[in-house]
Amino acid sequence: MNSEREEPGPKTHACRAALADGLEDVISVMPIPVAVFDTAARLVAASATFQESYGVDISSANKPDDGDLLPWLPEGYPAARDKALSGEVVRCDESQTTLPDRRVIWNRWLTAPIRHEGSVAGIILIIEDISVEKDLPQPAELRAERVVEAMDAAGIALFEMDFDRDTFFSTESAQQLLGTDDVPDSYEKWIALAAPEDRARLKEMHRAAIDPAGSRKFSIEFKLADSNEPKVIELRGDIRFDETCDPPHPQGALGALLDRTERAQIAAALVRAQRLETVGRMAGLIAHDFNNLLTVILSNLELASRAEMAEVARDHLKRAIDATRIGAGFNQRLLALAGARTPKPVCFDLDAQLAETWTLLERVLGEQVHLRLLPGAGEGQIFMDRGELDGALLNLVINARDAMAVPGTVTIATGRAQLDAHQATEIDGARPGRFLTVRVSDTGQGMTPDVRKQALDPFFTTKDARVGSGLGLTSVESSVARAGGFLHIDTAPGQGTTITLYLPEAEGEPAPAPADHRAALRMGDGQLVLVVEDDPFVREAVLDRLEALGYAVIEAGNASEALEQIEAGEPVELLFSDVVLPGSSSGFDLVDQARARDPALPVLLTSGHASEHFAQRPEAEREVELLMKPYSLATLSAAVARALKPDAPPM
Repeated sequence: MNSEREEPGPKTHACRAALADGLEDVISVMPIPVAVFDTAARLVAASATFQESYGVDISSANKPDDGDLLPWLPEGYPAARDKALSGEVVRCDESQTTLPDRRVIWNRWLTAPIRHEGSVAGIILIIEDISVEKDLPQPAELRAERVVEAMDAAGIALFEMDFDRDTFFSTESAQQLLGTDDVPDSYEKWIALAAPEDRARLKEMHRAAIDPAGSRKFSIEFKLADSNEPKVIELRGDIRFDETCDPPHPQGALGALLDRTERAQIAAALVRAQRLETVGRMAGLIAHDFNNLLTVILSNLELASRAEMAEVARDHLKRAIDATRIGAGFNQRLLALAGARTPKPVCFDLDAQLAETWTLLERVLGEQVHLRLLPGAGEGQIFMDRGELDGALLNLVINARDAMAVPGTVTIATGRAQLDAHQATEIDGARPGRFLTVRVSDTGQGMTPDVRKQALDPFFTTKDARVGSGLGLTSVESSVARAGGFLHIDTAPGQGTTITLYLPEAEGEPAPAPADHRAALRMGDGQLVLVVEDDPFVREAVLDRLEALGYAVIEAGNASEALEQIEAGEPVELLFSDVVLPGSSSGFDLVDQARARDPALPVLLTSGHASEHFAQRPEAEREVELLMKPYSLATLSAAVARALKPDAPPM
């Protein structure tokens, strides 16, 4: 410390007061460590940051001097303080300070005199902590080798070509990116490296890049011709020109190579997702119209099957009716894909369900493919939408048929499986538990590893574009996943394919099978039913079926016509309406308006595409039964009977 330092006196106290009055408020709010001392080295004011950094409390009357603060002040400060009291400004770009917790920090600081009425009244000390900056490497230290190392680690390769000297340089990562020991060192070799479909674009890029009137830059993504998996590389950089020539002469190129395979895969997946979304939207529209068509077909088939005819004709009609029901199941899956229909899982016997669809599966395969059924699930039950299981099986046997050279054999075998945690890890997407299994095996050519890897991808198909879109196995996987299960594909070239569905085993009472078209019908007794349906073919089919069941019928093509008949005094005993109607009023709106006139009026709704609308209705209106198209005559008879007598026990 300086032994010549001025002792406090009247003048010193006056200066101290002037300093405190003029600076304390300003200093206290500064965001960096700042302190003001008088000529006796007593602390006059300090910023909050200074107090926090150095543990100083200036709220008391006894102000510490810099001797008390010295252990926490920068090295070299005492000498700089004396120079500042003499009128000099002293700067220090870096110095060390040891804090009470033994940490060593680096500071940049400045001390300068503060003058009052022509003389030095004190000094100001400003400190900046540069520890972080000191620890970071300076730009000069980031050598070229480190830049190359960092780019190699990031999967980026650099290259430089000199056209005049015919030289080429690239970083080591270029070989890894391109999958070759010889990185192309000429335009011709780059062309040969690219996949054939990308070579024309590479040639055009080269032509534009070496044009002195162009951008003189190049940037292109292309696939490698000989990579095991589709690999996409981005090539980008600049062409250097000799501007002393007229026109400028291209001298060389400097650029980078980047692996864009993952980005290309994500982009392709996005395109597939957009296509799938489009399919889903189209599916809802197609399913609505197709449900109406199935309703007409099923109605006429059922009515024809009840007439007197030869047993051979009756057998053909039965198969046609069964096929229509399977078609309806497919339609429900279309609606599920469109997000417009929620699957309705029930508990049912697996082997019994397969026996129900057996005849249809045989007809689909034809006479040159032998179909074997090996039931082994006993009375095991699953909890699943029946239509989704039927559709999944139909998809699998059709795929199996198409994979075989006829004649061939398709085997459907059921069984049980208990998977522990270790066994589950050996199957993609599997989990431990008790399952019933359905194995569909063929004697076809099998799949290569590449085909097996992509078999479940949407829109991937090995068939001719005119045969299918590649949604079959994707649809099967989705149906099985909705039931809480998973599937496994076992295949090899020349050894056929076996696809195993794992479906969680369920317990409980099995749901009754859907009403058979030959079951006993619940007949009407002349009650008047108002049928509201915009499609004339569907409306005619419904009228025929209701009349066959013993009901009187009247018809309307939209909500307005229906209300006009009710208001005209028609003694309607049941309102039976489609949900989707032309105009602004839906079937739900029609129910609201009709019940506003007669709250006790029995109603029944039907639709092939109404689940989203139904889910948005108030809970009270969910009590209105919704009959999904297409429906059998027995289902219609039971639904009408329930609507007319809601308290009657079900048959």
